[in-house]
Amino acid sequence: MKKIISISLLVLAVLSVCAQPTGERKTVLFLVPFYTHEYQGSVVSSVQSSQDIQAVNSFLLMGFWAGAQIALDEYQEQNVALNVVVKDVTDNEADLREIMENRELMEEVDLIIGPFFNKTFQIAAEYAKQYQIPIVNPFTNRTDILANNDYVYKVIPSQDSKPATLSYMAELIPGSNIILFMDSSAKNAEYTTYIEYFKRNGISYQDVSNQADLMKKITPNRKNIVVVFSSHAAKMLMLSRDLLYKSTPEDIILVVPEKWLSSNTYDVEYYSKLNIHFFSNFYVDKQDQQTQLFIQRYQDKFKSIPTIENFAFQGYDITHFFVEMIRSGGDMDRVKESSICFPISFDKTPDGGYENINIHFLEVKDDEIIPVRF
Repeated sequence: MKKIISISLLVLAVLSVCAQPTGERKTVLFLVPFYTHEYQGSVVSSVQSSQDIQAVNSFLLMGFWAGAQIALDEYQEQNVALNVVVKDVTDNEADLREIMENRELMEEVDLIIGPFFNKTFQIAAEYAKQYQIPIVNPFTNRTDILANNDYVYKVIPSQDSKPATLSYMAELIPGSNIILFMDSSAKNAEYTTYIEYFKRNGISYQDVSNQADLMKKITPNRKNIVVVFSSHAAKMLMLSRDLLYKSTPEDIILVVPEKWLSSNTYDVEYYSKLNIHFFSNFYVDKQDQQTQLFIQRYQDKFKSIPTIENFAFQGYDITHFFVEMIRSGGDMDRVKESSICFPISFDKTPDGGYENINIHFLEVKDDEIIPVRF
């Protein structure tokens, strides 16, 4: 019951407007899918655990908004003048257009965060372009949203960020050997991205499609950067065993899909021994002082635990970064780095908006996940 009550308070917060009376006031418009029409008796009564919450649409983005509120609380304590408008926007285009065609509101808005659905975001982005308002897409991988719109900010980096990172690492390791291992005739999109990036930038690499050939390509006494694209549980276990017993782990940097680390079939003893690395859009260092303070404030305010899965850290980072940006007149070079889970650095695309070019490159070392230091 306490859990349900705390969730109820969070929903009520969606309807609030926060304002500070001093300084040059900035207005932030959040367009978040809360599905508030679902928040009623039959739905609420079905929630008995955190697992139940995940199955209810109206609770999915509550953590994002809760994390955002922690950032907004900090600005309130600093007496920063902010007006925050929160709207429940799902995939209903008519509801969105009603908001965006409110000229009185839109002429006041300095920043839009959301919507979270592709079609409604593209509609909102056209209005943002019309009113010259920065608009943020927190989670999409699609790059087409950037085209011909200088006001769009895409927080999730493109797939190019992965081969770009490995290319940079290879330059720092003399004599390194990049090997791409795709064990299927049906090449996936990520594999294709690597091939195209390496060819476009003249990066030397080797490409193999079966495990026997992979083992032949690994060169002793040389750093072999082996990039694996398969998440098939049985195959990755066989590959791990072969690499562990037929080669020297010190010669290998094994770059695997993030899904490997959540597999129930993968033997944890291989993690550190195989020098496993992976890319991730999100990473939280629980030992970091700023992170610990955020977690404490979140728990005190909402009586629950922030996680990457409930988007709490992401809500905080995005709100903090972009409020700083509009307070700096749009100059991102003046934004102080304060992210908890996102590594944020934006580049402008040639024909449109801005894309985050940073992605976490992590390694498993001594049974801990830590960022790779170049």
